[in-house]
Amino acid sequence: MRNHTKIIMIIVILFFVASCFAGYGLYVRGNRGRQEGMRDYAVAEVGGKTVMRSELEKAAQQISERYGSNVTSADAPGIRKAALDGIAIEGELAKEISDRKIEAANDEIDAEYKRAMDSYPTREEFAEYLKRSGRTEREIKEDIRKHIQMRKLFESLENDIKIDDKETRAFYDATKPFLFKRPAGFNVNIAAFTDKAAAEEARKEIAAGGKWDDVIAKHRAALEMATSYDKPMLMAEQMLQKELPVLKDYPMNKVTPVEDAGANRSYIAIKRSKEAERVLSFDEASADAASALKNQKMQQAQQKLFGDLLERADVKILDESIFPSNRAEGSTASADKVD
Repeated sequence: MRNHTKIIMIIVILFFVASCFAGYGLYVRGNRGRQEGMRDYAVAEVGGKTVMRSELEKAAQQISERYGSNVTSADAPGIRKAALDGIAIEGELAKEISDRKIEAANDEIDAEYKRAMDSYPTREEFAEYLKRSGRTEREIKEDIRKHIQMRKLFESLENDIKIDDKETRAFYDATKPFLFKRPAGFNVNIAAFTDKAAAEEARKEIAAGGKWDDVIAKHRAALEMATSYDKPMLMAEQMLQKELPVLKDYPMNKVTPVEDAGANRSYIAIKRSKEAERVLSFDEASADAASALKNQKMQQAQQKLFGDLLERADVKILDESIFPSNRAEGSTASADKVD
């Protein structure tokens, strides 16, 4: 793994810092108490603030979990360094947001907090979550504030990204064999309902000659999702057989019987046309190509920002023994596993 460390660490640090700054649980602040079987002591200083061994190991553990089973004990020093870099970037990120005067309005915070509460079936269950987690409304709103500020910071980076047609075409040409290849399959219209009686009625109307879009609109109250008639869903043959087996040998352009989709849901579908495997033309794929290219440039901009923040961070390592040595960082580990 170590021969990929530099590239992978950049990606991991980006997600690590974004998550810990926004308070979404990747890195648990505070609780600098002693971990079982390990002496707790200061291992570094970041911006004049002490980083304890327990804090560092907790952050390193979260990063290790992102790597999965490929992590070995030999990777621990590099992962600790990545965790320390993440802590340093987090501190500089707060300064950057302050310097840019990026604010989160109270109504924005309240709206996000309400969405968090609404994600639970009842207010009582949300209150139970607060009790179990030991967190307060004030702490969650502070996390939300930081999340909104970070989002606005990234949006400001996005505003600086410009893409022209020439770049989009070059990106399309370089990636079309794998990004813009459509598998063989079928174009399918599908509508899912939460009321089986409504699905049966819609099916009868379509079978009798009713227009798909008109019938679907009529039964909107019982509708969970539906494709518009002019924009069917392309389903690969294997997926069609797995997800919509009723369509496998069903006639083209005929609405299926109402099928059970589980959890009190039903669906009807129409197999419209068969499509051969092909690469989308530039005209068809240009919008998606531009979006993918912009996302790529956005990631590069975020990585550059985080790299700049790390460069300016004031980091002093107090215990060199738990971090990779300069010689180890620069050496070539020919025996390392390549994934």
